Amino acid sequence: MDAEKPENSREDAPGDSHEASCEDASQASPEGSPKSGEAEPSAEEWPESGELAWSEVSEQEMAEYAATVRRLEWMIVGAGAGCAAAVARPLGWMLAAGVLLGTVLGWINFRWLAATVNAIGERIVEGKSRERGAAVVARIFGRLFLIALVAYVIFTCSLRGLVGFLAGLTMPVVAVMCEAVYEFVASNRRSS
Repeated sequence: MDAEKPENSREDAPGDSHEASCEDASQASPEGSPKSGEAEPSAEEWPESGELAWSEVSEQEMAEYAATVRRLEWMIVGAGAGCAAAVARPLGWMLAAGVLLGTVLGWINFRWLAATVNAIGERIVEGKSRERGAAVVARIFGRLFLIALVAYVIFTCSLRGLVGFLAGLTMPVVAVMCEAVYEFVASNRRSS
């Protein structure tokens, strides 16, 4: 079998398997897809990877993940406070209060969503989780119910407050965009 290897192939180190598979895929055809007439390999035919299995995550990766989540939480709070301060004077305190309340619920929603994703990931990867399935589902519907309840209460009091509340709920999206810019700048600094 070794005699059939192309002369430009090399034995990959365990960490190089991703790079090698990317090189192989790019050499398959100009578009990076299999050549016409060739079927994609099934999962059984894929070569075994030397990379970490899904259940094996290094301490460094977990620390980076935790740091990213903390940064996102702080960015949510900072973006919400900044927006509330920016709209308080020209548009009124009711809109600013709605933005702050929406930001708080957006932050809670983000934390619950992160916990739900972690619980589902543990259940998929390890086949078990510290949390029961009913608790995960209850958290999903609890988030939606809490947002709907607060939105209804605000709507009965003030339409301006509701607009601010809905704007505040978008602060996690603003934080994710800020995190994307942060990661882009940080990766450019690391590569140079």
